[in-house]
Amino acid sequence: MGKPTMRAQVFAAAAGLATALAASAPADAQFMGNYPVIIVPPPPAQNLVLPKPAPKPAKPSTSAPPPEASAPQVQCRYQGQTRVCQ
Repeated sequence: MGKPTMRAQVFAAAAGLATALAASAPADAQFMGNYPVIIVPPPPAQNLVLPKPAPKPAKPSTSAPPPEASAPQVQCRYQGQTRVCQ
C-alpha cells in the first residue's frame, strides 16, 4: 500500500476538525449569551391578616316550573344486567 493521497488527507483533516467542533458545541450552547433575559414578576401579595368577605347567598328562584314540564313516571326494573322500562 502506498501513501494516502492529498485528497484523502484533506478529507480526514476536515472530518477531524468537524468532529472536534461538534463535540464542544453542546458545552458552548449552554452558555450562549444571546438569549433574552426572562424576568418573571412575583405573584401579588396576600393580606393574611384580614379575612375574606363571605360570599352572598344566592337568591332562591321564586318561579315554580310549569306543571307540564315534569316527565311522566316510568317504571323501570332490571332483568339480570338489562334495564327494562315500561
